[in-house]
Formats: sequence, C-alpha cells, structure tokens
Amino acid sequence: MHRLARLLAAVVLATLVGAAFAGPTQANRQVPAGPLFVDTDMGVDDAVAVAYLLREPRAEVTGFTTVFGNASVDNVTRNLLTLLDAADEAYPVTIGAATPLVFPRHRTSAFVHGPDGFWFAQAPQDLSSLPTDAPAAIAAAAQANPGITFVALGPLTNFAQAVERFPEAMRGARLVALGGAQFGGNVTPVAEFNVYADPQAFAAVLASEMRVELITLDAFEQIQIDADRLAERLSRRGGAVGQLLAAILPLYAQATTQGAGGPITIPDLAAATYAVRASVGTPISALVRVITDPTYTRGQTIIATTFSDKILLIGTSEELSSLADRAFTPGFDLNAELAAIAAREPDNAQAVLEIDERQISRMLERALLR
Repeated sequence: MHRLARLLAAVVLATLVGAAFAGPTQANRQVPAGPLFVDTDMGVDDAVAVAYLLREPRAEVTGFTTVFGNASVDNVTRNLLTLLDAADEAYPVTIGAATPLVFPRHRTSAFVHGPDGFWFAQAPQDLSSLPTDAPAAIAAAAQANPGITFVALGPLTNFAQAVERFPEAMRGARLVALGGAQFGGNVTPVAEFNVYADPQAFAAVLASEMRVELITLDAFEQIQIDADRLAERLSRRGGAVGQLLAAILPLYAQATTQGAGGPITIPDLAAATYAVRASVGTPISALVRVITDPTYTRGQTIIATTFSDKILLIGTSEELSSLADRAFTPGFDLNAELAAIAAREPDNAQAVLEIDERQISRMLERALLR
C-alpha cells in the first residue's frame, strides 16, 4: 500500500505539486522579531532561552504566562520570578494551567530539572497577587499587539484554552511552539515531551486558525553545547543571571547525559532564537497529526512534508486502492483525484526540522556574555 501510494503520487504533474504545495519562500522566513509573548514551563533550558530573550536587543518581550511541565505550575512560576529578579526585570506574569486537558500531569521531568524545576536554585516567591487566567492574558496580548509572536516553551494547554475561548483574538496569531518530532522521541521512543504532556492541547492548537511554527526535536537536538564551558563563562561574565544559570546548568547537564558528560542540547533555546531570527531554521509546510490515545503512541506526531506522505495520511486504504484500480483507464484524471484528496486537509503547520546550531550559539553568547 505504501509503495502504491507513492507510485500514484509520483505521476502528479510537477506544476501541480509546485503550485499547490510549495514550501515557504525565503521572504516569509525572515520574520522580524517584533513583540514577543512567552509561555513557559520554566526549567533549566527555559531559563537559558528566556535569559537570552531578556538580553537580546531585537526581542521586545511583552509578558509571560506559565504552564505545568518541567515542574508544577506554582514551581515554574517561582522559577520564572527568580530569573526575572536576577535580571532585575519586571514583566506581567500570569499563572496558567496546572494540569493537562485530559491526562494526569506527567512528572518525570524531576529527573532532568530537579524537584522544583530549578535544581534547588528557586528563590522564595509570593504568588498570591498574580493573575491566574492565562488564556485571557494570551488573548489580550494578541489584541493589543498586532503582529505579535507567541513563544510556547512548554505544553500547549494555555493556548488550547485560548483558541477555544477567544477564537477571534487568536485567529492568525503567530505561534512558535517547541514540540513534536518527525523521527523518534525524548520521553517515549515516539513522543516529544511537550506533546506527550498534553496531546489533546497540541491537537487543538493545530486545528485552530493560529499560524503554527513547530520547532521539532529533529531540529533542537542539533544544538550541542559544552555546558561546563558555558557555565564557567556565564559565572565570570554573565552577571546575576549568569551566576544563576551557572548554578543550574551543570546539574542539568549531568542529568541529561546520565553522568557521562559531553555536549548537551538546550531545546528551548532553539525556539527562542528562531522567534527572533527565523533564518536560524528551515521551516517546511507540513500536515501534522497527533496521537491522543492513552497508548504506547500517546503524543506521537506524524509530520507529513511531501505530497505523497500527505496523500498517505489523508486518503483511506479503500480510496487509494480504488485509484489504483482506475489509474490506467483511458480518460481517468489521476492528478485531479489526488489533488482532491490533498485539498481535504490543508497543511496546518510549518515544521522546522533543520536548524543552524552555530548561529544559535553565537546569538546566545553575544546576548549573555556582553
């Protein structure tokens, strides 16, 4: 069946494929930074990403919401406030979702980020005065800042609730989301953590009218950073923020490498730098589906980027078999039939599968080691 569908797709005219399913142009990759709004499950990699955004002159951060993920929502909110205090910065912060839409909260991030999400570097913080309606804060930011870019570093629960409650405000808003994988996973063999944490939310956002750009595991795992070297330089030249990051990075590195040492990946940094300078990534127009069942494949993302893969994803076995039966009948328009199948489900995301690790490393060092 797989080979048959590819054979059918191969006979589609090049002009049809080029016109209907062309990837993004260089022009729409060069998105200016503009206003940014960050939704975070603040753990160690989030701290590096947000510290970069706070120090990056081209990043106009307007506010934050928090979401469960690397720790409880209260802990990640305290972690965010700890980082903002170290940076001597004040931004609107709204507490968001404490649990996924359907499943219980997945709590294994403690192995990577420590029980508080910050490897015991969290400072005491009073959360009692903070607002708690993150979806409303997200929608208000979209309305107040045309052209805003939302940067989602954790599960998409707050955004799923925002598009349900405020569809008009969220229509057309740009969302750079860390999540998904075309090949493999990092929390199960097939699932990336943020999608696994709340697959129903991820699916809801993909079904919305937001402009979704996914920074996938395939891309962010290409970032390889010497944590010991970075921590040492941050300790000497990074000020109070550098001191904080230098305290938590080595423990994060030990956890992610299981004590073996060596380079580490900092996933959230990929999303933050891409939001500021889209040229660090290579987005491809994609049709993305999410497995939401509570099975071995929970949270798996199926990312179809080629015409033939999209036909396989959309078409049923029965209709593709019927096309095969009729493919060589005189007068039968196979191209039109395939185009009609593809048109049933337009692409719902831009998927970033490749990223420029060197450019990202330079951007990080320029921002944090000024």
